[in-house]
Amino acid sequence: MAIKPRTIIIFAFLLLAVYAVVKVVSFFWLVVFFNVLLIYINAVFLFAYFEMKPPGSMQHGKLPSVSIVIPNYNGAQTIVQCIESVKGLGYPSKKEIIVVDDGSNDSSGGLLEKMSGIKVIFKRKNEGKAAALNDGIRAAAGELIATIDSDTYPEPDSLVKMVAQFTSADIGAVTGFVRAANARGYIEKIQEVEYLISFGFFQSVLSDINAVFVTPGPMSLFKAGVLKEIGGFDEKNITEDMEIALRLRRHGYRIVTCLEAHIYTQVPSTMKHLFRQRVRWYRGKFFNTVKYRDMLFNPRFGEFGLFTFPFSVMLEWCIVLFVFVFIAGNIESLANFAGLFAAWSSVGGNVSALIPVTLSVSPSIYFYLFGVCFYSVFVYISHNLAGDKISIGKLPEIALFILAYGLFILIVFFVGFYREINSSDYAW
Repeated sequence: MAIKPRTIIIFAFLLLAVYAVVKVVSFFWLVVFFNVLLIYINAVFLFAYFEMKPPGSMQHGKLPSVSIVIPNYNGAQTIVQCIESVKGLGYPSKKEIIVVDDGSNDSSGGLLEKMSGIKVIFKRKNEGKAAALNDGIRAAAGELIATIDSDTYPEPDSLVKMVAQFTSADIGAVTGFVRAANARGYIEKIQEVEYLISFGFFQSVLSDINAVFVTPGPMSLFKAGVLKEIGGFDEKNITEDMEIALRLRRHGYRIVTCLEAHIYTQVPSTMKHLFRQRVRWYRGKFFNTVKYRDMLFNPRFGEFGLFTFPFSVMLEWCIVLFVFVFIAGNIESLANFAGLFAAWSSVGGNVSALIPVTLSVSPSIYFYLFGVCFYSVFVYISHNLAGDKISIGKLPEIALFILAYGLFILIVFFVGFYREINSSDYAW
């Protein structure tokens, strides 16, 4: 798709704004501001974790009935294992499994026809995941509705543990601990670390302060009446799991996380697929932030409106702006020091002697080290929450995640922002 004039205008405006700020405000204080803000946000999460209250648990008499809705599109490689995992969910009350085949053109249809114990809805036309979920919800008879991706395999006790979290009338949804099912190569292993931190450490803290804003697509559990009250999933939204969570919050419902419910899902195994997935996620976040902008800094929504939602937006933009500022303020100094290293080495000088000098180039280096320390702690806590040990063999992917993965996400952020501003076609 061609670049639209409005895209050029918006990016030119942003670049000029950054340039003006760098010129007007001292570079040193800009660096300090961005880094202190990042450290503050991380510190808040860390302190909140240590203040967490133990999760409640519902005292069941008769367990509510559950309808499990599985949308499927060309999932022939995973759908059978997914359904077998869902059938294996230990749940003493009534449950039904509804698979919505969204116009698949692979062998999914034949596989589904051979399976027993499930209800299958075949659609001739592919209308998207949200539409498939809504079709399943309309056919569901359960008091609770679980949505599960066709490449996801929940542990046998995950459903009953999630159901137990509906301890009050204002809880509209429960999420689990999403983990990587196929952590074999380095791309998948880095995502495994990311999922442990995102769906383990951060999600548990957000749940404790009533600030969860995503009901993960791999598996989430909703009250059927609440889903129908708010109108089901938005069929025009590319990140329906975030959109419906924000809509739940707007209607006054809480979302809680059950860390004891482990849900394994297939993660992208190539850079191409990972890049496309994350660009879609960020485009969805940009779109939903604009759609629900009235919730930003809104005290009506408690910690979520005043802290979590706005700071989740500010954090990413601060990182982007910091990169711009850092490059603008340090490019000449970095070039000079690169030349100094080269000259010093060429005459046989001890390069290690220049390290203390290099560390004085910018205070950002020290703030970066603070960030590395924070995320090292987050990694440790997340593995403890998952019941996993950090072996020596895991150190390479942990190091790559902490030291380099952020650069990849930065690129994804820029591409996602550009494509959303440019109204580019969505790629799945």
